[in-house]
Amino acid sequence: MAGDRETLSARTATVRESVLESARDIRRHRLLGLVVNVTPSALWLGVFFVVPLAVMFVYSFGERGAFGAVDLGPAALGLQQYATFFVPDGATLLEATWYTIAYVLEWFVPGDTTLAATEPTPYVQLTVRSINYGILTTLICFLMGYPIAYYLAQHVSERRRNLMLALIVLPYWASYLVRVYAIQLLLSKNGLIPSLMVTLRLADTRPQLLYTDASVIVGLVYIWLPFMVLPVYSSIENLDFELHEAAMDLGADRLRAFTRVTLPLSMPGVVAGSVLVFIPSVGAFVIPELLGGPSTVTIGKFIADQFGAAGNWPLGAAASFVLMVIMLASIGLYQRYAGGDML
Repeated sequence: MAGDRETLSARTATVRESVLESARDIRRHRLLGLVVNVTPSALWLGVFFVVPLAVMFVYSFGERGAFGAVDLGPAALGLQQYATFFVPDGATLLEATWYTIAYVLEWFVPGDTTLAATEPTPYVQLTVRSINYGILTTLICFLMGYPIAYYLAQHVSERRRNLMLALIVLPYWASYLVRVYAIQLLLSKNGLIPSLMVTLRLADTRPQLLYTDASVIVGLVYIWLPFMVLPVYSSIENLDFELHEAAMDLGADRLRAFTRVTLPLSMPGVVAGSVLVFIPSVGAFVIPELLGGPSTVTIGKFIADQFGAAGNWPLGAAASFVLMVIMLASIGLYQRYAGGDML
């Protein structure tokens, strides 16, 4: 019996080794190895990303039917949802383009100057507002995140550095919604910050900080600031600071050496962080919903409503692809000007 068991064990080990060796041979094979390695991830992406995206793309050319159904009949297919999104009633495509350009320029013109006779569609206005939120959030995250990353990379010991990096990432151990609700409690009428402003005599009464543009920006910066700090830190940490010292030896002061040497060399991290902050800020809908008011509705909130209460899936799908084009354009700019090595 003992001999039979040893024989069976030896045969089992031989078969197992043979199977493992065959698997290794397959993985080493140029074509079969590629198929084996790529198939699981390709299947996952195909089922849960490509197929739903294709369905959404088809829906964007349909019309809303009765009771929220999507009409994809031959008579319903067309670009009407994109026309609804971009072109005001009674306007041509060229006029709609000018209305959009004028609306964007009016954000930068002081006073109540009106450049066009008609405003663009409400959907374009939501998109412009969302882009403005994204740009402002990215700028603030850069102004706050770059000094933090520079300090961590150059002026903190390795032991303390690891602790501070852990503290930066620590909020992500909590739920996204929990952190947004925490900001809501801080900014509410009876919250800590309005009460502190009255105590410090910065205001006579508790100011209304919640449900404003400022509260939305505060929430976006709080949530996405680590996504700026970490890429910039990684970029600065890998810099050769002997170049900075060489610039100072050649007569440059600290500021000039920083602006001419350190900052340009760290730009891949800055651009990567900007993309990682800008994209989710433009598409955010939870933060504007919880921290903003009626005047802070974003394109992300609009898309969520179209697939929810409004039940207009074709218009929501068209708006989704418009937002996707904006995000792909930002990634394309990153690939063009920063090489895409850190994304």
